[in-house]
Amino acid sequence: MSKERNDIPLWTWLNGQFLFQFQEQLETNPNKTISSFFNDFCAEPFSESNKCDFYQPKNQGTIIILLYGLMVIPKEIWEKNQTNFPFNTRQKFVFNPPTDINIDTINFLRLLRNSLAHANFSLDITKELWTFWNIKNDNVKNFEVSIKHIDLGHFTTEVGKYYLNDVWKK
Repeated sequence: MSKERNDIPLWTWLNGQFLFQFQEQLETNPNKTISSFFNDFCAEPFSESNKCDFYQPKNQGTIIILLYGLMVIPKEIWEKNQTNFPFNTRQKFVFNPPTDINIDTINFLRLLRNSLAHANFSLDITKELWTFWNIKNDNVKNFEVSIKHIDLGHFTTEVGKYYLNDVWKK
């Protein structure tokens, strides 16, 4: 397992700390700028190093939190027969063997959701590439896709907008 993947809990914790402290700052000093808050957040001690030497709010922890919250938790939405999710970012995913490139949208989303739910993914920071796979009960891999980090961000945005515009409003 890569260090980048193993660091996701750290990124998740830092993201939570950032958001919680930001809310506290809004309650006590609502006129403080975001830039000033970010600089103060970075100046707080984190282990023996300055966390802003490496911390940015857009990180692998943010992506996983979004994907988990948008795909794993609301599983039943994906399993409805009448989904109208347009899935315009599908062409950004590279289908690796043994995945059938003609897989329909519902099964693609179900298998991607399973990958997330079972932590079957890897991240290569140098290539900015995420890979997701599914392992069936008989321990056989039946799904694997890869996607560039920026394109995964676009996919997450697309899924979020789908929920906001087509699911949540109903």
